[in-house]
Amino acid sequence: MKKQTVIILLSVVFIFTACQTLKKERIVDVPKTVNEQTKMETNAREAYDSGDYMETLSQLKALLKKNPNSPVYWGQLGSCYAQLNEFNYSIFAYQNAIKNDPRNVKAMYNLSVVYSEKGSSKEATQVLNKALKLDPKNPLLQASLGNVFIDEQKLDKAKVLYERIVEVKPDFDIAQFNLGVINYQQRNIDEAEKNYLQVLRINPADFEAKQNLSAINIVKQNYAAAVGYLKEVIAANPADDITLENAYYNLGVAYLRMKKYKESLESFETAISIEPWDMAAYVNSAILSEQLGLKAKAIKYWKKYDHLLPVNKRKKEMKKRLEKMGVKDEDNVTEEIPAADEINTSNASAAAGEAAGNTTNTPYKKVK
Repeated sequence: MKKQTVIILLSVVFIFTACQTLKKERIVDVPKTVNEQTKMETNAREAYDSGDYMETLSQLKALLKKNPNSPVYWGQLGSCYAQLNEFNYSIFAYQNAIKNDPRNVKAMYNLSVVYSEKGSSKEATQVLNKALKLDPKNPLLQASLGNVFIDEQKLDKAKVLYERIVEVKPDFDIAQFNLGVINYQQRNIDEAEKNYLQVLRINPADFEAKQNLSAINIVKQNYAAAVGYLKEVIAANPADDITLENAYYNLGVAYLRMKKYKESLESFETAISIEPWDMAAYVNSAILSEQLGLKAKAIKYWKKYDHLLPVNKRKKEMKKRLEKMGVKDEDNVTEEIPAADEINTSNASAAAGEAAGNTTNTPYKKVK
């Protein structure tokens, strides 16, 4: 489901004036005939669908000058501003859409989503309660209220809502996903796994569900399954650094538990190359390098960790480890680091007890 966003301003004049601060916009003449108005509506939709939100604003502003009381135009304007992350304008627009159509449940839903994005839980709840009085069985409204409850850490309330939704609409993938998040946080691991598997049945390409399933399988010690999911996540997200870093880190943990130390080290090193501030990845890489007899790498990673985090709980441990490798504080690392294919895995011993896994569950999905 695409994210819908909407904007409302206090008055037409205020919108047109305030929007000028966003970026210079193209001035579009107000349509004079029905055909011109229809053509402009089409142009606005096409511009929005193509991601040209500034052009969409220009078209919608002209349409609103023609018909300032149109709830449709106000709603579309709100969606456009929301895509530009101009949430205050989006809120104003949705409010105008509702003002001109008091039973506009779609605008109320969109307004609740924008309030939720802003962290305004109280306002989101008020709008949703009003909308649910008009349409009490609407699953999107119920799911949006579930989002608010999750934001407020009212997990039991959110769970009741989402269980009610999936009972009526089992193929609502976002509801299944969010129910999985709640079950995971409540440590109902088996139930969370069922939720995410259901998500993949509905949408096999949902990489976030695969990411969470990998974390669950690490917890359940099904490491081969975790590796399978993580490889799919990596293949599907070649340009998403945040997703890739987390996936490679967890891949390192899974390989570590499988005693595939070479592959584990390579995964942690890849995580570091993507996110040079990952402290845990440095620790795991240092420990694995020690265990694999890669002194230069171990020294490198311990020193890098110490440089990035000079005040840390591992200070004494790290000093002992470095001293054991014959390194003093003032020493520099000059030993050549061997290539990955030169690593001798025959001398590796398990570092699993010392390298913790990053199995944090992916945040819940906003209904859109």
